[in-house]
Amino acid sequence: MFILRSASFSIAAVILLSIAAAGTRFDAQSAITVRDGQAMNFTLEGKINSLDHNKLTVHTEDNILFHVNYDDKTDFKDEDGKPTHSTDLKVGLRIRVEGDLAESGEIAAARITLLKTPPQK
Repeated sequence: MFILRSASFSIAAVILLSIAAAGTRFDAQSAITVRDGQAMNFTLEGKINSLDHNKLTVHTEDNILFHVNYDDKTDFKDEDGKPTHSTDLKVGLRIRVEGDLAESGEIAAARITLLKTPPQK
């Protein structure tokens, strides 16, 4: 479900066009809603492609790269709900990111879940 307001329409349209062009499908876990005309709630799953201090890129199964920022307020968990830490992040690790998608295209992570199971097809 999409709820769009003013200037955020353009970023949502770009995302939707990119997804359509790449043949990407979003599953039931993926949601985009505009909040305060600035950011969107957003969930994605994929493998960590690169990792730097408080920044990482995630490569999804649909061949899309997302830039993710995290900080000391980001909640880190494993798939069983046990607490983890940013030091547990490694290139190649599958993760789920829940956060806000800014108009810049970067995601401010509220929660990062470390996954151990392969993606569902």
